This record gives sequence, C-alpha cells and structure tokens, in this order.
Amino acid sequence: MGGNRSLLIVAVVAIGVTVLVLVLAAAVSGPAHKAATVHVEPQVTFTLPPSASACDGATTEATGGEKVPLTVSVVAGQVAETVDVCIGNQGPFPFILDTGAGESTIDAGLAHRLHLASAGAATEFAGVGCTGTARPVSVGAWSLDGVVLAPQQLTAATLPQMGGKGEPDGLLGSDVLSRFGGVRVDFGAGSLVLPGPEGAPLAQSSPFTGPQSPVPAALTEGENGTTVPLTVTPASGDVSLSVAVRFAGGPRREFVVDTGSSQSVMASRVARAQGLEGTELAQRQSTVCSVVTVPLVHSGSWSVPGLALHPQLIGSTDFGTITASGTLGLLGSDQLRRYGWLILDYAGAQMVLG
Repeated sequence: MGGNRSLLIVAVVAIGVTVLVLVLAAAVSGPAHKAATVHVEPQVTFTLPPSASACDGATTEATGGEKVPLTVSVVAGQVAETVDVCIGNQGPFPFILDTGAGESTIDAGLAHRLHLASAGAATEFAGVGCTGTARPVSVGAWSLDGVVLAPQQLTAATLPQMGGKGEPDGLLGSDVLSRFGGVRVDFGAGSLVLPGPEGAPLAQSSPFTGPQSPVPAALTEGENGTTVPLTVTPASGDVSLSVAVRFAGGPRREFVVDTGSSQSVMASRVARAQGLEGTELAQRQSTVCSVVTVPLVHSGSWSVPGLALHPQLIGSTDFGTITASGTLGLLGSDQLRRYGWLILDYAGAQMVLG
C-alpha cells in the first residue's frame, strides 16, 4: 500500500487495531512475567455515528473554522473516533479518524459499489504471516460531514472488520487532515475542529520538527495546554506524525501519533530493553490480513517532551522491518483521550494536549 504508514504498521503490529480499532485478548506472558493462566477478554464493538445522520452536520464557528461531529466510543479502555464521509451524493459512510494512516483508505467493496475509477495497478502488502492487495482509486466530489474535500486518490483494500454491517467503511488519514494545516480532536465534546477550508498539501518535501509557528487560534478555542514538538514526514499523498517517547530514564524513541490505534503499542524489543513488567493479559488483534496475539505490559513512568504521560497497559509486539524506519511504537487514542482534547498542528509540527 505504498506509504500508508498506519496500514503497514498494523500489518506488523495491530494496524487492524490502529486502522480498525479492534480489541481482543489472548494468552501470552509479558517479557518479565512467568507464563500463567491468562484472562481472555471478548472482542468489543465500537459505536459508529448514528445511521440516520446525513452529511450536513458540520457547523461554522465564529472564528471561521468548521466543527464536525465526532463519535467517540470507549469500550474496556479502548478508544475509537469516527466521522461521517459522503462520496458523491451517497452516504454517509463512517470513517475512522486515523492520523496514523498516511493515505486515506476505503473498503474495496464500497469502492466497487460506488464505481470509483481505478487510478493505478494493484500492489501487494504484507501482514503478519499473510499478504494482501490494494489498489488506488479516484474520488471526485466528497465531503467530511458537509465540509467539502478536494478530489484525490484513496487506497481501496479489503481489511478485517471493515466494510461489513456495523463496521467502519474506511480510514480518514493524515493525507487529508494535513491539508487543513491542523485539527483539534475534542474527545469530551465529540467534535473535530478544522481551522478553515481544506488547502493545498504541505509545502515541505522532507521531514521537519517543530514547533515552527503559532497554533491557529481557531484550534485553541481560548484554552491552554501543553505543547509537544512533533516530527512531520510528508511525501506525495502521504503524511505521518511522530513524537519522541521515553520510558523511565531510557532513550527517546519514535512513536507514531495514531488516533486510529485504540490502544498504544510498542515494539517488544523496547519492552525488553526497558525491563517493563509483564502481565497475564494479552490481546488478539487483527492486522491488515491476519490476527495476532499481543501481550500487554505495564508502561511504568513514560513521557513525551515536556509532559509526563499517564501510566497504563501497552501492547508489546514484534514490529519487524518497520523498526528500520525508526518507528518503535504507536501513541494511541487510549492515552490521547486522557487529556480531554488534542491539537495536531501539521504545519507547525507540534501537538497540544489539554
């Protein structure tokens, strides 16, 4: 799937989780825990936007920004956020708000039903013990709950737990969100705030680290939070965000800021290096084309620059070749929601946590 960072990570981690916010459990012991009887939790189902809704829910703010309804679902400590997307005059279709997806994705079956034109040859992607195919398709007139979006390409793929009844139909990724310059995710109010209309893709062509400019006032809404520097990696049709994470006194490690991940996940080698305490819990999580077992470990003391994070359980699994790019984890919505609201400023390469 080319540069779709979220999909590729989930392929080796839990991108079915990051992408599709699935939560399952299984039996595995953590890196510092003896094998024992493990409590297995059932798979959960996240709430999607009301089926009776239409693609006209966005409202214009006094600041000139747009406020889009956001369905925030919390189940067993896992968190998912969903928005309504309309394509042509059809929909709405629920899409996961997924900053970890560098390329927005649509279920292949829905793309076929909507007669979206192919925009290139199919490509193969790899998951854990499996492979799959994806194809770029062209979408013309489409909107985010009434906020007009520019024509572009989407990645059409068949992924576990996407496209079926009661399931999301796609992922709204950072390729789209970055064109607004920045976004505010208000977990408590259930809203996605955009500072204005969609603009052009980011002008930068190489990674850059912030902060580089003030956060738009339309996103702060007069509130103060803690500003954390991000590294933005732009590419053609693909954008990713990462933040430096430290465990106790360990070195800084690159984690993707991933609202599409219902639970934060780290590379198992990091858990081992930090000697993190294991548990008798694990999760069964869907990847792009398989189901894997992910042990849970205690985070202990961990932080991002200028801010201590809340201690919690984190998934630990082998990231495989993805670690070659420097990515060693996903900072997911389970942790981000704890701050009430979150600003992701793509243009300024910074994150503000309430």
